[in-house]
Amino acid sequence: MERSAFSGQPSAEGDFRRVRVGGRALAYTEVSPARPRANVLFLAWLGGSRLGWQGVVEAIGDEYRALAPDHRDTGDSEAFADPYLLADLADDAADFLRAVDAAPAFVVGLSMGGMVAQHLALRHPDLVRGLVLVSTTPGGADSTPATERGRAALFLPADMEAQERARQALTLMTHEGFAAAHPEALDLAAANAARHPMSAESFKRQFRAIRAHDVTADLARITVPTLVLHGEGDDLIPLPNAERLAAGIPGAALRVYPSTGHMPHLERPAEFLHDLCGFLAAHRGEG
Repeated sequence: MERSAFSGQPSAEGDFRRVRVGGRALAYTEVSPARPRANVLFLAWLGGSRLGWQGVVEAIGDEYRALAPDHRDTGDSEAFADPYLLADLADDAADFLRAVDAAPAFVVGLSMGGMVAQHLALRHPDLVRGLVLVSTTPGGADSTPATERGRAALFLPADMEAQERARQALTLMTHEGFAAAHPEALDLAAANAARHPMSAESFKRQFRAIRAHDVTADLARITVPTLVLHGEGDDLIPLPNAERLAAGIPGAALRVYPSTGHMPHLERPAEFLHDLCGFLAAHRGEG
């Protein structure tokens, strides 16, 4: 758990696996010991791929079976041109867990990934052992919108090259000063974007799915252990959204990181891993 948050390298060709889900191929990374303590599924954010979770996957793969798939139409997964909802991505995740015999699993999702995790727990509760919801929201009319800085991260110029887009987006999504202090994080984000550039059309499909997300009225039906992790200075999904999420899920715990933006696994890597591993250790004997 002492390794750097940016020690992971962009995946080389052939170091991932594919599985058929709903008639399509989903790519995924798996790191696991011979006798894992539990299964842990990592779900990526808007515009991201499994590579964004690589450092965390490697860190917990010593004890747990850590799985990070690419959502449909992203990364090394098969292209998918039709519109979809986040509930569809949750069904993909459910089919994935069944296909690789990894259910039930703890589900860790950041931003859009956390929204998908909520749908997964609601639609397929038998597959979910616990939730770690990072920098995310239940959606709905009571949502607190992104700040001007957060909106800028979403709406960068359409003609911007993928690597520069990744650098600019990470700079705007993290707290002030993070990018200057951690140029290696920007380098890794750019390298991941070069490996997995996302088309404007794919980004729009994900963004429209997020805009339709609202599970506010259903949060009380989530009964698995839940940990909500959020940055105090998140400009993309401000903190009140996490507070609503934690208040709505019975028994959920909320951990707020000071001086932290939208990417706490990068901005607070040691604390994030401590909190994640503590949650897994506390609840892996359940279910």
